[in-house]
Amino acid sequence: MEPYGISILIRTFNSARTLDRVLSGIELTPADEYVIVDSGSTDATLSIAAERGARIVHAPPPFSYSKSLNLGFQAARNPWVHVISSHSIPTAPQFLEIIRSAAREFPAQVVAGYGPNTFDGKKAYNDETIRYFTRETYRQVEAICGNGNALYRRSAWQEVPFDETIRTAEDRAWLDAIMARGFQIALIPRALTINLTKYSLRYMFRKGYSDALAGMPQPQTLRDLALGFSSLTKRYLYGKMPLGTLLRRWAQTLGSYYGSQRPRDNTPWK
Repeated sequence: MEPYGISILIRTFNSARTLDRVLSGIELTPADEYVIVDSGSTDATLSIAAERGARIVHAPPPFSYSKSLNLGFQAARNPWVHVISSHSIPTAPQFLEIIRSAAREFPAQVVAGYGPNTFDGKKAYNDETIRYFTRETYRQVEAICGNGNALYRRSAWQEVPFDETIRTAEDRAWLDAIMARGFQIALIPRALTINLTKYSLRYMFRKGYSDALAGMPQPQTLRDLALGFSSLTKRYLYGKMPLGTLLRRWAQTLGSYYGSQRPRDNTPWK
């Protein structure tokens, strides 16, 4: 059977605390590769990447999520590119083989597949069958369609690169654009990761603020804020989220609340 080579694309910035765990959870075959797009790390990130044999692409400033992705896709040598966050730790045994097997099954019109990026690494769906979604139905799974754990046909990216004129939510903008062209996406329930974000509280507040500015349709209320805090706290109390993640998600939720009070704006940071 012809190998389905996959390029593993990871964007990094001072990601040493989690990067090795991500790479350890992805066993490459000779047809695969690691592509690291780094935005100026000063810790051991680049050493860890080099030890694993990754090809390293240096993204020049100013930082842009879309620019880093486009640089990585340009450098990728395989027809499939799996984008995974530097803090999304694969928890499924034979993670990459699950991804590869799914890619082999995809009909030609399916250009992306998404795996659950969870807080606890536990099974997210009782039905582990790969499912496909059209322009009319993909909103059912839009919540997990992000670049924390996503497989792309590189040819689809060549048709629709990530938009470098926006600051954030580049994954959702790409998804809307590709679905408008009549393509489909897939849900890969078995491709589990656990999100162990290690960013500072300040960074998470800023991310929530920025994401809300980019796409929040209407201002959040204090009740929305309280419900968000309550939902996150319940996850922590039920053992579905570590304390550090809870604090970071609180900061992100607070940032989202304040960002939602401002007029929509997804232009790049000056």
